[in-house]
Amino acid sequence: MPKHSLFFAATLLGATACVVTLLSATVSAQSVCLPAPRLLTTFPMGGRIGTSFDVKITGDFLEDAEELTFSHHAIRAIPKVDDKGLPVANVYVVTIDGDCPSGIHEARVMTRLGLSTSRAFNASTLAENHPAAANTSLASAVTLELNSICNAVMTRQAVDYYSFEVSQGQRVVVDCAAKGVDSKLKPVLIVADEKGADLQVERRGGTIDFTAPETGKYVVKVHDLTFTG
Repeated sequence: MPKHSLFFAATLLGATACVVTLLSATVSAQSVCLPAPRLLTTFPMGGRIGTSFDVKITGDFLEDAEELTFSHHAIRAIPKVDDKGLPVANVYVVTIDGDCPSGIHEARVMTRLGLSTSRAFNASTLAENHPAAANTSLASAVTLELNSICNAVMTRQAVDYYSFEVSQGQRVVVDCAAKGVDSKLKPVLIVADEKGADLQVERRGGTIDFTAPETGKYVVKVHDLTFTG
């Protein structure tokens, strides 16, 4: 075999070995992955257009979260600060401008690891109620206005109570939005009389279309199908 052929073969093998080494290094580098930040909850999960309110977030790998961002420019957030001017961890003051379209938008958090996963965030024209106290008894039922939204957290292993007042023959539609706003809740809805006796029950996650038999106060009872909160 001519010498130049041997030289060519040796060069080819050397190049092949070099390529294998480079590929191995590339595969090794790609196998090292940083954790992905995940936004798990925002509370409340929305608000009334034209208002400002506090929103608390939770998630994974959100340390040193820089900003809370939204898919529409008319929803803005700034970190909340305490009386000493220090930032409150994972709490933001959110403003929904008056020109924001109503409906479901997306919320994300920018962190040092990158942009987080998104959560649903609702902008509405209806009055908002964000109850803070426990309402797990008839006596502690949260009063709701008609044509309003209540943003709340379901109590684990309990039933939450809400009340409203209507006139005889007045029609009221009660809806517990869960799946549409990324919640894992499987809601059971009950409309009861003022003493808590059940009048209508919906266990399949639907709405209750209720017509008041007489003027007075009525109660909405809500719980998770398996009481897991």
